[in-house]
Amino acid sequence: MDITQFLKNGASFFLPNISVDIVILGFKDGELKVLLQEFDGKWCLPGGYVFKEEAVGDAAVRVLEERTGLRQPFLRLFQVFGDSSRSFAEEFKGLMKRIGQEWHPDLWINRRFVTMAHYALVNIEEVQPTGGIFSMHHDWFVVDDLPDMLMDHAEIIVASKNQLRRDITLEHISFNLLPEEFTMPELQRIHEAILGRKLERSRFQKKMLSLNVLERLPKPKEDAPRRKPFLYKVKEENP
Repeated sequence: MDITQFLKNGASFFLPNISVDIVILGFKDGELKVLLQEFDGKWCLPGGYVFKEEAVGDAAVRVLEERTGLRQPFLRLFQVFGDSSRSFAEEFKGLMKRIGQEWHPDLWINRRFVTMAHYALVNIEEVQPTGGIFSMHHDWFVVDDLPDMLMDHAEIIVASKNQLRRDITLEHISFNLLPEEFTMPELQRIHEAILGRKLERSRFQKKMLSLNVLERLPKPKEDAPRRKPFLYKVKEENP
C-alpha cells in the first residue's frame, strides 16, 4: 500500500480509532535503549493500524516485523492509552505538507486513536530498522534520556520500563536482550540497567543459576579484556 492509498482509503482497510504502538527495547554499551522514529520534528514510537480482519496481537507482530525485520522476538501487550484528545491531526498536517501530499481535516488518520501499547525485547545487533510507509528517520535512544517526544509517547516508554521492571522479577525474559551466547556480567548489567541500581555480583549469579534455566558452555568468552568469563545460553527446554 503506497502513501496516497493509505491516506485516502485507509478507513476501508483498518479498524477505526484503534492503533498499536511498540516500545522496542534493546541493550547496548551498558544502557537500555529504545528505537524511535522522527515525525514532523519530534520523535515517536514505531506503530501502525489494525486491519479489519486482523487480531490486535497479529497487528503488533506484523508492525514489529515491518520495523525491525525480526520474526519472533519477545512481544507483550502491557497497557492501553486513550486520552480523549489523543489525535495526531496537527502532526500529520505538517508531515504531509513536507512530503507533498494533500491534507484534509476529515482524513481518517486525523481522528482520535486509542493505542494498544506493547513492548518488545530485542538483540540490537539483529535489528534492521525501517522508517515505515513515511520513510521516517530512526535511531536508538537511551530510555532515561529521551529526545523531544510526540504526544504521550514518552509516557508510554516510562510505563513500559516500569512494567519491565516488574516482569523481570517474575519471569526469565531478560535473556531476550542478549545474543544466544552471553556472560553472567552481561546479564547482570542488563538487570542493573532495567532496575536502575547496582546488584551484588555473587548474589546475582547464585540467583540466576538457581533458576535452572541456564546452560554453561565449556568455552569462555575469548574477547574479554581481562579475566575471561564463562559463556551461557538458555537451555533448550526454556526458550
